[in-house]
Amino acid sequence: MARAPPNFGVNLDDPDDARQAATAVLILSWHFQRHQVPRTRQLVHTCPFTGQGWVDDLLGGKCIRMLNNMRMNMPTFIQLCRILREGEYIIEGPCDKVTLEEGVAIALYGLSHDLTQRVLGERFQHSTETIHRHVRRLCQALVRLAPIAIRHRDTDATHPRIRNNRRFYPWFKNCIGAIDGTHVSASVPRGEQDAFRNRKGTLSQNVLAACDHDMRFVYVRAGWEGSAHDSRVLLDAISNPDAAFPTPPAGKYYAVDAAYRHMPGFMAPFKSGPGGRSQTAQKGLFNRRHSSVRNIIERTFGVWKMRFKILDGPMKNYPIEVQRNIVVACCVLHNFIREMQPYDVYLPDEINMDDGSTEGAQMPQLHVTPEALHDWKELRNAMADHMYLHRNE
Repeated sequence: MARAPPNFGVNLDDPDDARQAATAVLILSWHFQRHQVPRTRQLVHTCPFTGQGWVDDLLGGKCIRMLNNMRMNMPTFIQLCRILREGEYIIEGPCDKVTLEEGVAIALYGLSHDLTQRVLGERFQHSTETIHRHVRRLCQALVRLAPIAIRHRDTDATHPRIRNNRRFYPWFKNCIGAIDGTHVSASVPRGEQDAFRNRKGTLSQNVLAACDHDMRFVYVRAGWEGSAHDSRVLLDAISNPDAAFPTPPAGKYYAVDAAYRHMPGFMAPFKSGPGGRSQTAQKGLFNRRHSSVRNIIERTFGVWKMRFKILDGPMKNYPIEVQRNIVVACCVLHNFIREMQPYDVYLPDEINMDDGSTEGAQMPQLHVTPEALHDWKELRNAMADHMYLHRNE
């Protein structure tokens, strides 16, 4: 039978004895810390090739190295840094140990290759805290830049993509772009996972985006839970003044898929008949060409996700607010690269991204008068009939 340890005359159930014992422990602890041999602090990042040195080497090297690592060439990188500095989107402090150029490179390298903060810390020879701070700083700066970078440039003239294609013109001459939703993998606390679990069973945020015919984003709404229906996200964007949705001018419209309601400003395809019965020849031809016009948003999503691998997620190192900023920041960077680099190395390899949008239950949209809905449906019918009549021209 085990023996009970001696109590040396101390009764811990007695308040006075317990207080004296605690005092003795504190005194001994202080004495030990005062007389112990001090430990020498060892540096972790001791590589002589610093992050700034690597950035300088990239800027002075072959263009393909910048493209492979930062997703942009040297002039584009320098112009981005100039805009951030002169526009005071990033303000450099006199005591900053990391230059603006290196801080931008840290974030670009991480966003482009979905690297952990430890890997980035080793590459740039900085602590994970420094890495995290500069990624967040660039994303916040790009979110502030978004109203300038993510917008329509011209909605009056018919885009050459439409005007110069006999399959599209003149029927889609008033189409100013396309709208769709896409899912970006998300990392959320356990208590919030149900809301972010999409119909495929994975965690994601539902991102609504609109693009023009140049594959530039003209609107993005990020941060919605993965369980949210696409049309619900669009409803919020249209009805919420703070969302700043770019409503099409009168007579103009976005091409949308069957998950959205066909109404003024949004041209959807014809739906299948009861039991999945095929449409008439006119409606079938319209749907095929409409799909080709609308495919611009899928191609844009494809290039965007290939360019920034962090969008494949999950973004485990960042809270959901930062994950939302990362999505918007990547849209800004995508537009900036499209503007500065007419020849985009990702365009030849673009892929169609299909997030499985279906004709499922549609959420109620904004109130539209029955007369306006009728006129918009008649417009689509007339387009389909005229298109079929001139199908061989």
